[in-house]
Amino acid sequence: MLSLTSTGTELRRFRRGTLPKVAIGSLLLIPLLYGALYLWAFWDPTGNLDRLPVALVNADSAVTTDGTTLSAGTEVTSRLLASKDLDWVVADASTAAKGVADGTYYFALTIPSDFSAKIASAAGTDPAAAELMVTYNDANSFLASTLGREAMSQVQTAVSATVSQQAVSRVLVGLGTARDGFARASDGALTLRAASGDLSSGAQSVASGATSVARGAADAASGATALAAGATRAASGAADLATGTATVSDGARTAATKASDLTAGAAKVATGVDQAAHEVTALADQLPALSTGLGQVGTYLAAHAAAGDTTAVALLHGLQATESTLPTADQLATMTSSLTTLDAGAHAVADGSSALSTGLQSLADGTAKAAAGAGSLADGTATLATGAQRLAAGTGTLATGSADLATGATAVADGATKITSGTASLATALAGGATAIPQDSASQQTQRADVISSPVQLASTDVAKAQGFGEGFAPFFIPLALFVGALITWLLLRPVPPRALATPASGWRTTLAGYLPALAIGVGQVAIMLAVIHYGVGLHLSSVAGTIAFTLLIAAAFLALQQALNAVFGPAAGKVVILALLMLQLASSGGTYPVETTPEFFRVVHPLLPMSYAVSGLREVITGGMDGRVWTAVAYLGALTVASLAVTAWRAGRMRTWSLERLHPVLEI
Repeated sequence: MLSLTSTGTELRRFRRGTLPKVAIGSLLLIPLLYGALYLWAFWDPTGNLDRLPVALVNADSAVTTDGTTLSAGTEVTSRLLASKDLDWVVADASTAAKGVADGTYYFALTIPSDFSAKIASAAGTDPAAAELMVTYNDANSFLASTLGREAMSQVQTAVSATVSQQAVSRVLVGLGTARDGFARASDGALTLRAASGDLSSGAQSVASGATSVARGAADAASGATALAAGATRAASGAADLATGTATVSDGARTAATKASDLTAGAAKVATGVDQAAHEVTALADQLPALSTGLGQVGTYLAAHAAAGDTTAVALLHGLQATESTLPTADQLATMTSSLTTLDAGAHAVADGSSALSTGLQSLADGTAKAAAGAGSLADGTATLATGAQRLAAGTGTLATGSADLATGATAVADGATKITSGTASLATALAGGATAIPQDSASQQTQRADVISSPVQLASTDVAKAQGFGEGFAPFFIPLALFVGALITWLLLRPVPPRALATPASGWRTTLAGYLPALAIGVGQVAIMLAVIHYGVGLHLSSVAGTIAFTLLIAAAFLALQQALNAVFGPAAGKVVILALLMLQLASSGGTYPVETTPEFFRVVHPLLPMSYAVSGLREVITGGMDGRVWTAVAYLGALTVASLAVTAWRAGRMRTWSLERLHPVLEI
């Protein structure tokens, strides 16, 4: 119960006044301030590397190989600028070197002048890996250089992938050219094969033509055989004709025999005609007397008929009818003349018929035989014609075969020409393809494989190089230790000695009366700490004197600053302000990650806080590469020391007047 009462009593001490309440609030917020500031400042430093200024120097000269211009440096520069992985700043070599030395750039990437040439050499006779040259300066920031090395490894990998692709492409271009050559060789081979096919076809045509010629010749032979047979038949016909002639001869002889009989018959006809002519002539001579007697009879009968004798009438009529049928004298003369002519003709017929019948009979016989001979002759002629037709057909076939033979011979000639052309193309393409393929020795093959597998190498130089993480982070931890050392010092020492305030000494003297003992302790802290970390831990100091002097300046500045804060805000509130300032400086000093990777708030307060200059100056004197930043830090810390002492002196002058609040402070440590 007593302890609980004491706890409540302790908290009730902070009810009076505003400052105790602020102190309670500070106690509640300090853990949050520490944790929140740290988490906020270093939430994603690697994700903000695009704000890290890095110089990019492209000194590459483009090269032209096989008619193609290669400007690998420009391509790499464009890719890096487009990637925005870092805050790439294109600069020339001298500007980049100066910027890396004075901290304008954390490091610099240089693409050398022979970058494209070495990439192009992957397909040449002397392949060599290209280099990317990186210049670091750990005096700018050890962790920035570490992040830069990792970033450069990624850049090397990315560039190697691209360049390797280009190198392989260039090697493949040669293989592609060889492929084209082999493709042309294949085309030539195809042409050669086609020509061989044409030649084979031509040869087959020649063979076919020759076969046709042979068949035509066979047909010609057959036609000749048929012609011979026809001739044989013609001979047989001639024989038949001869036989017919013999028959005609026999017929003639028979006709002659028969002609005698015809002559005898014709003579008998002529004799009969002669007798008929004589009798007709005698009859004609008697006809007038007959007519006269018939006239007398008629007259008689007419007289009796007129007398009414009927018989006489009938007789008269009969007589008149008969008298009308008798020829007249003219008719009789004509008949006589005709009969005479008939008689003469009968004799002529008798004579001519005898010879004619005989000759005609013989002629008929001979003609019949001649017809038979002519038939045989016709048969033989037909056979001869058939043979002639076959001979003609065979000749035509022979002509066609000859034409085919000529066509085939032309095709053979064309095929031979194509074979010649295809062989030339094949030889040229194979020679070109063989030339396009690199002819490497074993060492060249190994060298080319190494270049293609790792076409880009990183070559780094360091303006100032830390020996390790210890040396890299020493510029951050030493000011931190000195700031804490000053805080502890002012926990034990009184920033403004009360005895000095009780004297008429000036504020400066009062201030120095409190400051100089603390500074002596600070010098001791610096001496012990530097000795231990140098000889015990092994920290390498690039400039021992510079490090000692600058570290003493840091200790002096921090003691003066904390003395002033204690004097202004009082021992209790001043300690709280000092702790808050310490936490703010830890997050914004850039002692670990580059301040460019932190949020904007820390980048704004970074140049205002003393630890930023303490870290920067210590990097210079410990790691090396001292430049204007050291003197800027010296000037800032010196001015801070003087200003802090001046504020303390001003505050000491005001502290000579004692008030009730000073006699009974509401918050006291």
